[in-house]
Amino acid sequence: MPMKKIMLAIPDEMVKALEKEQKERLLETIPETIRVVLSDYLRSRNRSK
Repeated sequence: MPMKKIMLAIPDEMVKALEKEQKERLLETIPETIRVVLSDYLRSRNRSK
């Protein structure tokens, strides 16, 4: 799957939430955490249609 890099600025509050999610999911990086959370969200959104 081809990938593109995207620069993203997010508020400190969101960074803290992502760090918490990262620890809970035992992931190594914030970008990896964002990919997993976004993937879960899109998958669940598609199921509810």
